[in-house]
Amino acid sequence: MITKLLVGGGALLSLAAPLETASSAIPPAMTGAVAHSSQDTAYATQISEGEVTLELEPRWEDSVLVVEVRANTHSVDLSGINLREVARLVVDDTSVTPVEAGSLSGHHATAKLVFHLAERPTSFAIEIRDVPDVPLRLLKWPAGDAKALVSAWLPRTGERRTSLRRRASAGR
Repeated sequence: MITKLLVGGGALLSLAAPLETASSAIPPAMTGAVAHSSQDTAYATQISEGEVTLELEPRWEDSVLVVEVRANTHSVDLSGINLREVARLVVDDTSVTPVEAGSLSGHHATAKLVFHLAERPTSFAIEIRDVPDVPLRLLKWPAGDAKALVSAWLPRTGERRTSLRRRASAGR
């Protein structure tokens, strides 16, 4: 597994194995994340490329998951993207809408998504819909198979995908 992290000066560091700090190893449930302290935990940065490249960098801060979203493009005006409407956090088969979402504008923008949670998640996914040329972007932490996390949020019907699959298999 290749983990990409942004380090000082904006350099991108690629690692072929989970990170360990000198003071303590990262627990197996946190593979793909870098522990900074018990109160502030940063997860690995995930990148989704397309006409608009998105970099998502989540971190845990006192019962809040804060996701820094960096968007870069040379062909799209980002001001038409409402992150509060297009982004969802999926944890334990539950879809969560951000309580705060910054706005994007221009061609190079940074915004924050804020999600209130009862406890720090070890596995989660972030869905971002309808950003030009990619109808659905699905980024998972830790990187790997998180199929169980991705059964939520169909914006037009409000139904879960799993219930739609059951209907289809029942011949409805």
